[in-house]
Amino acid sequence: MAATPTRSSEATRSTTSSLADSEPLVHVGAALIDGATTAGDLVRGEAFSWANPPDPDAFFQTRYERHVALPALTGTPRELRVLTYNVGLLSRRYAVFSKVEVPEIDARRAIVGDTVFAAGYDVVFFQEAWEKDDLAAIIASGEAAGYSVWGGDGNKFHKETGTIIAVKSELIGGEETREQGQYEAQWGLENFPGPNLKRGWLERSFPLADTGITVHLYDTHPTAFADEWQVRNLQARELGLKVAAEPAEDLVLVGGDLNAGWYYAGDTWTDAEGTVIPDWFANATMLPILLHYGGLDDAKNAASPNEDVLLGNTVPRDNGATMLEEPFGDATFCTNTEPTTFTATDCNSLYFRNYAGTEFPARLDQILYRDGTGRVRFVDQALAFVEPMDFGDAGTFELSDHYGVEVTLQIGE
Repeated sequence: MAATPTRSSEATRSTTSSLADSEPLVHVGAALIDGATTAGDLVRGEAFSWANPPDPDAFFQTRYERHVALPALTGTPRELRVLTYNVGLLSRRYAVFSKVEVPEIDARRAIVGDTVFAAGYDVVFFQEAWEKDDLAAIIASGEAAGYSVWGGDGNKFHKETGTIIAVKSELIGGEETREQGQYEAQWGLENFPGPNLKRGWLERSFPLADTGITVHLYDTHPTAFADEWQVRNLQARELGLKVAAEPAEDLVLVGGDLNAGWYYAGDTWTDAEGTVIPDWFANATMLPILLHYGGLDDAKNAASPNEDVLLGNTVPRDNGATMLEEPFGDATFCTNTEPTTFTATDCNSLYFRNYAGTEFPARLDQILYRDGTGRVRFVDQALAFVEPMDFGDAGTFELSDHYGVEVTLQIGE
């Protein structure tokens, strides 16, 4: 059984931990020239100086090797398939002046619930199903397929957070508790004059049927945009501390679009109009902070070593206006790069139509875990809903502007 920080005294110590003493933060400290020496400094920091990109490859390899070295499971393992998916059902106004909308929303919202539930996942973390009607439609699709679906209590909360957790009803083996919350740190402009967003999380906890295990499911969608990394780091710390307070013997799964990747090859991105967008290295500190405070691991990496660094170093950059004509201004990049890692990328036609040339592709969508049972093994991972679909007269395009992330885990006796 892996050691996990579980109580407030340990969480407090983790705030003052030096970067060199925290496995998830070692690579961050190694990349810094100055600006932070402890985990708390990363959360509170206003600016950092970098010698090179924070490179998590060694951390990924260590954690992967540790996972595959665990003893074989006993008995007949119980298998679960878990999906996190930003379904991109966003259509909101910024005050009265402009509108933000993910393309082809009407065609996609008509089938997204039925399509996702038909895939048969045991647990689904949804993000960006913001509207009451979308929530109702996903609940109806899920219940018809044998799922228990919850998007929070109160229409205002759901409208501001847009998250939903769906679980096959047969998996809930006893009394369930549900919690919801909104982060103390917010980027106020996302609420007003922005599209009425206020970031938060959902939690569902219950005995997992026929296993003797209690599982805690968290779904979250923190603040967007690279230059809001300070807000996002505060949100990561808050969520991590909440996860760390769960009982040590339980299983925790966290799913969501975390709006930050593990790796960026450059600290700046020059968009199609020549504007230089900074702070990408700082943006890569959010996930290490969440793992540090929460005692979490990356489920995708447990099933097979992550390739964020390998693929991140191949991304064409600074190609000017050609990035509006084809993804990253390079006709070969998407055709030569299998969709195995990046969940937010111009290689997705809807993402390209919305964000062409404005940012690095990245694995924004994550499934993280903390296994206090010693009985869980992750055996497979993949991106989901990658292929474009035929929407009839509307055309052929992806189900969302993000790809989903799925993992398969087994639970031994």
